Amino acid sequence: MPKIADIQETPNPNAVKFILKEAVSHGTSHSFDSAEKAETDALAKSLFEVGEVVSIFYMDKMITVEKTDGADWDEILPLLAVPIRAAESVGGATNGTNDSAASTVGGAIAAAASDN
Repeated sequence: MPKIADIQETPNPNAVKFILKEAVSHGTSHSFDSAEKAETDALAKSLFEVGEVVSIFYMDKMITVEKTDGADWDEILPLLAVPIRAAESVGGATNGTNDSAASTVGGAIAAAASDN
């Protein structure tokens, strides 16, 4: 089960990058721009089911989620954290990143990134 090590801002204010301690894929990128295209991918499907998600990209120990313009990060970050934590890892060691590390994309980031 991947643990969230950090959540980082991206140049796009509607997207954040989740940095994980465990890989969810090895060297293969996965990109989805609709829930329909994500139907066969358990992780992407569960992230789209949160609602307000426009696109998902993930590879190795990183997941980028883009939200709709009207969505509030404070509301959806904790919801996105649930399927990410529940996702199957593909093995490997953790990277040793501190659980308390988080960017400042809103008050919800620290809560979503803490895996105590």
